[in-house]
Amino acid sequence: MNFLKPIVTPIGQFMVDWITVVFIFLQQNFGDDLTIFIVICVIIVISGIIINIVWPGDIKGSIFSKGKIEELEDKIDKDEEDIVDSIRRCKDCGNPIGDTEVCPLCGARN
Repeated sequence: MNFLKPIVTPIGQFMVDWITVVFIFLQQNFGDDLTIFIVICVIIVISGIIINIVWPGDIKGSIFSKGKIEELEDKIDKDEEDIVDSIRRCKDCGNPIGDTEVCPLCGARN
């Protein structure tokens, strides 16, 4: 992952810089009044809830699931089952052994 460091480090520094500038601006213009910070917090929380409802991650979304997702998941499940079934396992412990004749876990010959 070190090869990504030249890309990720400037992005991280940019995020720190613009958040610092915005925070200093809000602190200078609004002082000790926490109303603007509370409003920003509420907006972030509500938008996070809405985004998680629309794009829930691994669970099928209620708005964007039109049948294509199910077809792709069926294809992926079939491919995974074929791969798992083709793995050679040790007869004693069930450890995957690949092409070797001796199990690296229990030492049994297969």
